[in-house]
Amino acid sequence: MLRKLGNFERALLITNQHAPFNIVSVLQMENAPPPETLKKTLKTLQNRQPLLRASIQNGKGKPFFEDLPSASLPFTLIERTSKEQWRNLLEEEMAFHYNHEKGPLFKAIYLYKDGFGDLILNVHHTIMDAMSGMSFLDELLHLCAEELTELPPVELAPAMETVYPAPYKGFSNNFKVVSYAFAQMGEMAQFMWRTRNKPIPTVKFGGKGKIATLTLPESLIDSLASRGRKKGITLNSILNTALMQAVNRHLYQGESLPMQTFAFANLRSSTIPPTDVKLLANYISMLRITQDISGEAEFWRLAEELNKKIYRVLKQGGKFSAATMSEPLMKVFIKMKSMRMGATALSYTGAVPLKRQYGEIKPLGIHGVVSAYDLGPELSSQARLFNNQLLWDFVYLDSDMDRVLAEKIIAEIKLILEKVSQNHA
Repeated sequence: MLRKLGNFERALLITNQHAPFNIVSVLQMENAPPPETLKKTLKTLQNRQPLLRASIQNGKGKPFFEDLPSASLPFTLIERTSKEQWRNLLEEEMAFHYNHEKGPLFKAIYLYKDGFGDLILNVHHTIMDAMSGMSFLDELLHLCAEELTELPPVELAPAMETVYPAPYKGFSNNFKVVSYAFAQMGEMAQFMWRTRNKPIPTVKFGGKGKIATLTLPESLIDSLASRGRKKGITLNSILNTALMQAVNRHLYQGESLPMQTFAFANLRSSTIPPTDVKLLANYISMLRITQDISGEAEFWRLAEELNKKIYRVLKQGGKFSAATMSEPLMKVFIKMKSMRMGATALSYTGAVPLKRQYGEIKPLGIHGVVSAYDLGPELSSQARLFNNQLLWDFVYLDSDMDRVLAEKIIAEIKLILEKVSQNHA
């Protein structure tokens, strides 16, 4: 046994048992490494990272990571036939259901031809977050460029709650968690009361996950960030507000009503000591926020309200309590099977820590999604800054909307952001 799963890891495992819940990403490269070089490098990193050689065993209700001493490397090579070939594969990989007791908990697919390569990584959500995923890709590119085949192993990241700051550990944390739970229950009760005669996200079983993308130029992002700084509003809150308002306009006819979204907190810098991004693990927390939204509401007022709510939760330590509460929360949603977790979600990770070039290898783009599932948000997304652009990837179920409607919502997001970037109010 490597170690028992922590609270948040168990929540992710429960979700994955209900429906596939994977992190799937694609790294697009020019002068890409030959397939044999990439395969050797992936094996080197598998030997380096304990969770890439692990399975999850149930352990009588207390699941744990178990080492696979002779773990195979799940690597598939496919001829690259077009620039957009990766899109269909990402949608297929979102639906891939891991046998977590067998392992390994990741797989790689390499599209390669004539020096161009698209590396698709599919990772069980329990063993990776965005920060460690980006560090993994940076290390992989360095190794491929230098053709290194040996690296010392890294230590296994501990369960997240074991390295929380003292006020959020053990008995002293119980009151905080109970208070947070009651606050969430009160907020949910208020949400249900206020939406009793209004539309809310409904559960629709059997849908297939689909992806869509949006690329925004550096000039627009700089303008939005500048206006946000003057108003004390983060770019994360600006993007999330545009997402919610666009969904409101197209799925809820612009009606004034409470909507629930998810923001995500990176806990690596908050642990004692800070947890190195080189250690593969999932050290995030999901913050569910309820916000009054209407299609015609003044954008900056909505963004300011959302920003204040997220800031308040973070300042009060709610990110720790949310992670602690994630397991019982997922059990409730899965048992009920009658309520969606929210309407939207945005994971904004800021600038991608990848260089413009590694030897001859040039990263051209990076996209990433998390599997859509029937109890999750209607439109969830991942956004990051890369090569002077914002790359924004969206996931939805075809039981909620078709591609035409999804593209309309995404186009609406862009229009909202372009408009408010010029709005001096």
